[in-house]
Amino acid sequence: MKARVLAVIVSAVLAATVWTLPIPITGRKEPWDADSLYYFAGLAVAGAVSGVVVPKHLWAHYLGAALGQAAYELPFLKLGPLFILGLVFLAGYSIIFVVAAAIVVLLRKRRTSESTDDSA
Repeated sequence: MKARVLAVIVSAVLAATVWTLPIPITGRKEPWDADSLYYFAGLAVAGAVSGVVVPKHLWAHYLGAALGQAAYELPFLKLGPLFILGLVFLAGYSIIFVVAAAIVVLLRKRRTSESTDDSA
């Protein structure tokens, strides 16, 4: 499987998972309704994990995060007049996911280059 497709799939699954856990963790049906940092932290952790699993194609991580969240919303949440606005917010919040993935990728590259420099 190509890395970019894997990045989309892994990101989509992890981002959708952020939406499956708020009821037991926060008591809210939607993660962005929680009175805590659950949604931001969940997206950051999921993005970091995604970046570790597939450290390439950050655009694919972003696409996967947005698609995964939207895919969860469609069958499980009530669609109403604010659905399109919700998709816009998902696109914005997916930036948190991809920034976390990018940070992990950069740290990984830095560590790899430092270990290469040490062995020379």
